[in-house]
Amino acid sequence: MSGTRKKALLKVIILGDSGVGKTSLMNQYVNRRFSNQYKATIGADFLTRDVNIDDRTVTLQIWDTAGQERFQSLGVAFYRGADCCVLAFDVTNAASFKSLDSWRDEFLIQARYVFELLK
Repeated sequence: MSGTRKKALLKVIILGDSGVGKTSLMNQYVNRRFSNQYKATIGADFLTRDVNIDDRTVTLQIWDTAGQERFQSLGVAFYRGADCCVLAFDVTNAASFKSLDSWRDEFLIQARYVFELLK
């Protein structure tokens, strides 16, 4: 029976300002590919990668969300069901680092809201 264990799925969302490299981070981790060309994410996109944790296969569903303010309202819907987030910033852009508090707080608010609904 141990060979028929259900595969775990974890939803991970990458958050941060526009242009900090969220898409590049996701593509590098999942596909081992990097591109110097910048193309803004509209809404959100995701890729998956299987990892082994304690002899168990876990599928990471990694969501790349749009960092532009005009798409941030869409991003809130993608927080739903997230198990964790990765906060991304550009080391050459201090403002993108300062924005991390806002990204974290919004994630925690949305996560708490979903948790309260499930009680």
